[in-house]
Amino acid sequence: MPGRYEAPRPPRAPRKSAQMHPVLAAIVSGIFSLIGICAAAAVVYLSLHFTNTKPILLTPPDSAMEQLTNMLDAVCDSDYAAASKYILGTPDLGADTSTQDALGQLLWESFVQSMDYQLEGACYTTDDGLAQDITFTYMDMTSITETLRERSQAMLEQRVAEAEDISQVYNENNEYREDVVMEILFAAAEDALAEDARTVTVPLTINLKFRDGQWWIVADTALLDAISGGILF
Repeated sequence: MPGRYEAPRPPRAPRKSAQMHPVLAAIVSGIFSLIGICAAAAVVYLSLHFTNTKPILLTPPDSAMEQLTNMLDAVCDSDYAAASKYILGTPDLGADTSTQDALGQLLWESFVQSMDYQLEGACYTTDDGLAQDITFTYMDMTSITETLRERSQAMLEQRVAEAEDISQVYNENNEYREDVVMEILFAAAEDALAEDARTVTVPLTINLKFRDGQWWIVADTALLDAISGGILF
């Protein structure tokens, strides 16, 4: 039987606050490029690459729980740079939102505000280290992006139908005006978040490995999927 260790959860710090037109598709598909597939693959590779050592319990398990809760708190505060420091291999999670436009920022902030976690039971030992069961809650971004796709397409078609002059919708190259597209996307996103946003709560098992004198979180596809809103895997 694996040994079990009860550890209190440290107090959390206050949280910070049909076919789509190609232009719409490009914008929607790029909203969460900050947590790209390449970054996810790097996390999995680096975590698995450094798991060949057996656990050496030289430090109290409290240190492992502190690493875990620090990582989860950082994720829930959208500080992915800080979160990566607790993950084996310290990969770059690529969550730089400084270049996000208003639409991307709206969706990102709504997603971040939806994230939360709960430790379930006690930390326990495994053949390779330690593990902690948790439940993780996040906004279902797959559902949101699908709703956004449908609503923005319908709103764009309505705008075309109601336009009194072609220049109200199209530019000189007979393409949709970018300002019109962005206006519609933003309005569709606000509607989707207000009416169709839903959260998902999933059970996760977080594994920890002891290496170089400290405990590290091993990021697997389930964890990466959760912290990306369910859009990676």
